[in-house]
Amino acid sequence: MPGDEHRVETLRALRQLCRGAVRVVPSDKPPRLSTGIPALDGLLPDGGLEPGSLVEWLAAVDGSGAASLALQGVRPALEQHSVWAVVDPTGEFHSPAVHGWGVPLESLLLLRPTTVAETAWTVEQCLRCPAVGVTWVQIEVLPDRVLQRWKIAAETGGGLGVLFRPARTQRQTSWADVRWLVRPRPESGTTGRRVHVELLTCRGTFAGGSVELDVNDATGDVCLVSAVADPTIARRAAGGGK
Repeated sequence: MPGDEHRVETLRALRQLCRGAVRVVPSDKPPRLSTGIPALDGLLPDGGLEPGSLVEWLAAVDGSGAASLALQGVRPALEQHSVWAVVDPTGEFHSPAVHGWGVPLESLLLLRPTTVAETAWTVEQCLRCPAVGVTWVQIEVLPDRVLQRWKIAAETGGGLGVLFRPARTQRQTSWADVRWLVRPRPESGTTGRRVHVELLTCRGTFAGGSVELDVNDATGDVCLVSAVADPTIARRAAGGGK
């Protein structure tokens, strides 16, 4: 059956990757992973993401820039774990497009399940693999128990789970450690489009604050326009001291 073949091939690929992976023993306070965007790091406690986190990007409209922003965090995560797993059930991911963003294509593991059940299973296996630094997936409707399993799997593997969903799912239950809401702005930036990014959730700590960013889709550059937050957070988002 096609589903069985997909699972066999996925497990074969992940086993091969895991053979060469070195599992790092967690310390009391492992180093945070940068989002790749100083303005977003400044909104997070300790200036970054905790390894083993599930990160959810909520987009107000298609093409809002959420994927462009999330791409900034792929390279920092790959410094600890060498593989970027993209689970692409729709077949819309275009790998050559990300090459110009400084993400090496040899680090990419592209998987294309054909059903929601296959997608849920594939994401969980990738999250559990210690060689995978980022597991990337876009999907709308998922049972709560699946997201819970993904959260546990991310903690086990130590990489990041990066999940893209529509903004209308904002009120649904989420097991994500960090949730970002991205809205396009009507103004055009000097180098491309402008977006408003709000930190909705940062599990276990105070969450709040937002920034406006200019995104250059051609070069991958992201520039801070303004920060709207608690004064301390705003200073950090702008690159200032604590």
